[in-house]
Amino acid sequence: MKKSTIIFSIVVVLCCFQITFLEEAWASEQTMKTKIDNVIAKNWKTNDYSITVREMDSGNVLYSKNGEKMIRPASTHKLLVSAAALDLLGPDYRFATKAYIDGHIEGDVLHGNIYLQGGGDPTLLPVHLESFANGLKKMGVTKITGNLIADDAWFDADRLSKGIVPQDEPLSYASRISALTISPNSQYDIATVQVKVAGSRVGTAASVQLAPYASTIPIVNQTKIIKKGSKNTVNITREYGTDRIVVTGNLPAGTEKSTYVTVYNPTLYTLDVFREKLMAKGIQKMPLEVGQVPDNAQRVGVSYSMPLKDINFRFLKLSINGMGEMLTKQIGREIRSEGSWDAGIQAIRTYGIDSGLNMDQWYFEDGSGLNSQNRVSSMQESLLLYKVRSKPWYFSYLDGLPHAGRKGQLVGATLENRLKGYSVSAKTGYITGTYALSGYVQGKSGKWYIFSILTQANKTSAIPTIDEIVKQIANEM
Repeated sequence: MKKSTIIFSIVVVLCCFQITFLEEAWASEQTMKTKIDNVIAKNWKTNDYSITVREMDSGNVLYSKNGEKMIRPASTHKLLVSAAALDLLGPDYRFATKAYIDGHIEGDVLHGNIYLQGGGDPTLLPVHLESFANGLKKMGVTKITGNLIADDAWFDADRLSKGIVPQDEPLSYASRISALTISPNSQYDIATVQVKVAGSRVGTAASVQLAPYASTIPIVNQTKIIKKGSKNTVNITREYGTDRIVVTGNLPAGTEKSTYVTVYNPTLYTLDVFREKLMAKGIQKMPLEVGQVPDNAQRVGVSYSMPLKDINFRFLKLSINGMGEMLTKQIGREIRSEGSWDAGIQAIRTYGIDSGLNMDQWYFEDGSGLNSQNRVSSMQESLLLYKVRSKPWYFSYLDGLPHAGRKGQLVGATLENRLKGYSVSAKTGYITGTYALSGYVQGKSGKWYIFSILTQANKTSAIPTIDEIVKQIANEM
């Protein structure tokens, strides 16, 4: 056989192979579309939805059903906030909280004030305040002639993001935002206090304790211990517009109830916990005040947060609303010199435009996705997930997404008990009537795909249908 004939035969075989491969890919794509359409037709007759599926490598749209319809994103809005924070602030960005004194120290007396200055750290814990207290103790200070002063001027005075209704304000997902605020735990329930109710002596009032303790948070205890085995009717809430926590109801003997309640004044709460730490080190109790650090003050301590890439891991995994609001204000402060929601939102919108997104299909008023007026299309949310793949911080972003069926990734991770057996990394979203899931899924071919599924006006849970759509992508592609 001539050499030219052999080459021609090889070319023909390769072309046939390529045609066969393309035909199989086209057939798989058509099957996927048909099966997703069938799932939708069976389950979603009266609700609104927007669905887009893309190739991961090229970003090409493989499937779109109402792809440009704008739907409430719920917590999938955090995908945009996370990307903007990593890009605009940088993955190694650290938040700083600082302690200052003014006046002079004579013996064990500080003739002046102590200042605690917030820098918008969404991961500040009581243990960090204890470090400041240890530093002052090492300086030999036991008495202060002045006050303990909080400086929260890094952010504006607007505490509550738009769209949170009064009845939701005490709940842990509706944190009030300050540049100086702590979380009671490493789950970062920002600007909340843990309320513990317990007791064993029938006929007496239950014991109500705060963790961490803060004297500025009054407790109204209207509880009663009843016999063991009776119904627990304890209710814990915060009185609207105040820091007063009201605890009512009956508690069966030998049992307890615990919950997290937002505080009304997160700045004063943080300062009060700091005062308790100082007093535990033998430093006298002093009045609390809000003000600003004077130019002549001496810095005596600084607490830096973990890098933003590690904060982002917790932000996406645990879907922490307060963290999203603080990141939005921090972006506003660093990029537009104003620690406000308006400035942060404008900076994030500019980031989206610069990244090639169509921001006409994004409307948002907060940093968490909690606002029911927020809207986005699946076409744009999936495009964001494609665009971030070219960023140097992409793998930190990807690692922060909840992974389906993976236990131990973090308590409360939102995909731990869903889509088991499938390779899915995605952000969940839920507010009343609205369900969302956007991320990446691996098909049976080994290739990865991007998807965004948004649905609202649901009378029952949409999670089974969303998961079935993702399974069809994985099974057919």
